[in-house]
Amino acid sequence: MDERSMRDLAGRAISEARAAGAQDARAFVTRSRDVTVEWRDGKLDRIRESTAQSLSVSLYVDGRFSASGTSDLRPDAVAQFVRGMVGATRTLAPDPHRHLPDPARYAGATQADLQISDPAVATVAPDARLADARRLEEAARAGDGDGRIVSVTAGVGDTEAAWVGMSTNGFDATERSTSFGRSIEVAVRDAGDRKPEGYAYADACFAADLPSIEALGAEALRRADGQRGSKQAPTGSYEVVIENRVVSRLARYLFGALAGEDLQQKSSFLEGKLGARIGSELLTVTSDPHLPRGLATSAWDSEGMVTSKLPVFEKGVVKTYFLDTYYASKLGAQPTTGEWNNLVWTKGKRDAAAMIAGMKKGIFVTDFTGGNSNGTTGDFSLGIKGFYVEKGAIAHPVSEMNLAGNHLEIWKQLVEVGNDPWTSAGNRAPSLRFKKAQCSGT
Repeated sequence: MDERSMRDLAGRAISEARAAGAQDARAFVTRSRDVTVEWRDGKLDRIRESTAQSLSVSLYVDGRFSASGTSDLRPDAVAQFVRGMVGATRTLAPDPHRHLPDPARYAGATQADLQISDPAVATVAPDARLADARRLEEAARAGDGDGRIVSVTAGVGDTEAAWVGMSTNGFDATERSTSFGRSIEVAVRDAGDRKPEGYAYADACFAADLPSIEALGAEALRRADGQRGSKQAPTGSYEVVIENRVVSRLARYLFGALAGEDLQQKSSFLEGKLGARIGSELLTVTSDPHLPRGLATSAWDSEGMVTSKLPVFEKGVVKTYFLDTYYASKLGAQPTTGEWNNLVWTKGKRDAAAMIAGMKKGIFVTDFTGGNSNGTTGDFSLGIKGFYVEKGAIAHPVSEMNLAGNHLEIWKQLVEVGNDPWTSAGNRAPSLRFKKAQCSGT
């Protein structure tokens, strides 16, 4: 389905909704194609190619609201789907807080080239994906001089997506994007039956921004080797460095607590904290939706409101709640946006290796292995893997340990922000150093 057909479908869905009695409606038509090749231990393991097209519709009928979607895009089926939705919506309870965004929020979308769609996606040949996956394994095995590798799994994929959005009060937009990814996981022999694993991956909007296959393969083997002989460190309060690529695992609970739904339902530990300091002065993060080639870059949010740069934390102070139109209305506030985009942290001067070199005794966290966080209280306990550090050097790998605390306390312990942002995610967090955190082991 080309863009013209997508626009025609969105327009027909809205017209059908109005004809059936809806006062307002919003429609999104999306199209995506995703191809993934998985290669395992010298053989092709799986090829997956999927193409999806769908229509999602939000309806506002006599003070009532509903939202639903369909992949049956035949004209008669769409008309029946929308008419059925309108009828079903009339059976719901009224909700005065449900309404479309102010039309003024649709105006002024950035005209800059956001560089989120790489034309090269159309030229990727099936044989090239297969060759890249095979080369990833070869890159890892090139460092295996003694046969310690047990298994290697590599993956290569690319995605092309587009959407068209329209509403009865003036929203009308189109956006296209692409993404490319490479990943590899290596398991090696260790004492007894242990088979520690290491992985490496990269994602980017443009294929040319991916790191080399050789670098990813070597990194995965290095990380697996690094976990050989791992053991627990004594339970205690440690200085902790968290590697850039896994910071988002801890930080997602902090950003999640800014969501309008949790705030309105009083299940967020950041309720009532707007304007309050909850972290150290080094905690400064901005949501930047217009970052060129960012994996969370977009000119519009999921309601069609134009996006803009938002300060999230400034020197540890909460500056923004993420409020869509509905939850802003329920909270009696102005909507901001229901979601964050690229999270850009104010950078420091050193990378993780330099931070470790300056540690007397501590834990370098390179991965999280499960756990949970209480969104209401901020208490968390997460499994960790990494390294025990003494006198600025790696002493031994650690595993089967936990990092525990409370988000309203640990972010006050942030004493250093790295200069190494992780660019393979929307949260472009750098490595972080905390003065003190509780780690449990032996």
